[in-house]
Amino acid sequence: MNGPPLLFLALLGLGGFAVSVFGLRGVLGIRTALREADFESLSSPALWPVTRAFCGLCVALPVLFAAASLGSAAWLAAVAAGALGYAVAPRFLDSSLQHVRQQLLDDLALHLDLMALVMESGGSLTAALGTCADRAPDGALRRAWLRVVLEIHAGAEPFEALRALDQRLGLRPVSTLIAALRSAERLGVDTAEVLRERARQAAANRFARAERRARAAPLKLWATLMLCIAPCTLVLLAFPVAKLLAAFLD
Repeated sequence: MNGPPLLFLALLGLGGFAVSVFGLRGVLGIRTALREADFESLSSPALWPVTRAFCGLCVALPVLFAAASLGSAAWLAAVAAGALGYAVAPRFLDSSLQHVRQQLLDDLALHLDLMALVMESGGSLTAALGTCADRAPDGALRRAWLRVVLEIHAGAEPFEALRALDQRLGLRPVSTLIAALRSAERLGVDTAEVLRERARQAAANRFARAERRARAAPLKLWATLMLCIAPCTLVLLAFPVAKLLAAFLD
């Protein structure tokens, strides 16, 4: 027999179709959760095992077609590539989640400054949140504020909506911000001053993160130099050196 049985290929195609449908749905759900900053749902994403299998399938199919001339070895290579894709899918999810969290924290200072400006002008907390949702630069944090505003318009109390936001995000700076706002309202402290102070702290934290990344950049460049550029340079110089040595020996 030159290839796998037809029934096996049909079952494999049917299974791949089912994995693709539900896996693509899981990928779209993860994308929506990342866009709307719903980090709580990403702790255990819906259809996550099928989504991981879909990632493995996306890696296995190109390997299978590229190695089709190898016969049975092509199937073994495809299975190995699919298992690798299944194994590394959580790392890609963690990397995407960390990137969105970092972007959200970087945008926090600007949003807090805008909220403080609205409240210093006599606006309410709801008006400040609505201004962030309407006027702030597009990003995960803006969409998070927009969801809070929609919940308030639906009848929820502002701090109940903010508490729900805190549960979705799970970020310490946001938790301390909401706790400070509740304390300010309970004690009669100027909320705009609290927001302005939190904005300064968020800006200082953003500057500290930028400094850490700047200090880490030379190490990454050095690793790239040693692992990529230096070996390639030696390979390029090997041929002319060998040619000169051959001419000298002749």
